[in-house]
Amino acid sequence: MTVGHPAAWQQQAAPPAAPGPWAARAARSSSFWRLVAVEARKLVGTRSDKIVMACAPVFLVGLMALFTLPQTNLASAGRQLQPMLMVIQLGLLLVFATVIKLVAGEWQYKSVQPTLLVQPSRLRYLLAQGTVLAGVWLVCSLFTFVLYPLLIKTAAQGLNHNYLLGSRPGWVLGVTMLATAQVLLTALIVSLLIPNTGGSLTVFFVVVPLLAVARLALPEVFGLVYPLEAAWHMAGDGAGWPQTISSLVIWLTLLAVSLVVLSRRDAG
Repeated sequence: MTVGHPAAWQQQAAPPAAPGPWAARAARSSSFWRLVAVEARKLVGTRSDKIVMACAPVFLVGLMALFTLPQTNLASAGRQLQPMLMVIQLGLLLVFATVIKLVAGEWQYKSVQPTLLVQPSRLRYLLAQGTVLAGVWLVCSLFTFVLYPLLIKTAAQGLNHNYLLGSRPGWVLGVTMLATAQVLLTALIVSLLIPNTGGSLTVFFVVVPLLAVARLALPEVFGLVYPLEAAWHMAGDGAGWPQTISSLVIWLTLLAVSLVVLSRRDAG
């Protein structure tokens, strides 16, 4: 019978080393607001993004002046409000271009991988990104709501017309926020369905403005698919309830489809 070395009987397995603080931090899931902060930094993550966002207010004010000061008929509240809808769609293009780069660019260049590795829940990722976009929507809406009435008031007084929007600030704010939300959702839908920055920007900058021009020419036809039809309806110049309902159904359906596509998209 072979007897082992006595030391072998006395030797005991060393207990596993306690995890260090770095391991505990790595195992802990990131807080939701930390994810929001990360997504907000991505919005201005490059030098070009910072330049675009810095130029966006100047571009918006310039478009406001272009669409308000040359007006020749501002005798009604509707006439005084309607130019703002074109200002929102065109004047916020630089801001929404940055949003498209944030959403579509992450999937095109697979930069979404680190975020999903840190926290695999796509729902939390989407909610964090949505919180950032909600902040963009709120800032753009309030900026427009404050500055546009000043310019349209100047234009109305230059035509010896009464300034009529001051007595209905709730209506003005509602139209402003609805129109901004609809343009932002259009940019989001395009960037989710086309996970390519160049393709998304092309569609958003070409197809959406063409729809706006077509809607001005034939509102009864193109109002059915125009993304801002509900805002025009609220402003008092909609093509009708059928066009408004059709537009809302189409774009809300596209939003739902884009979210389903996002939930199934390969991040690898």
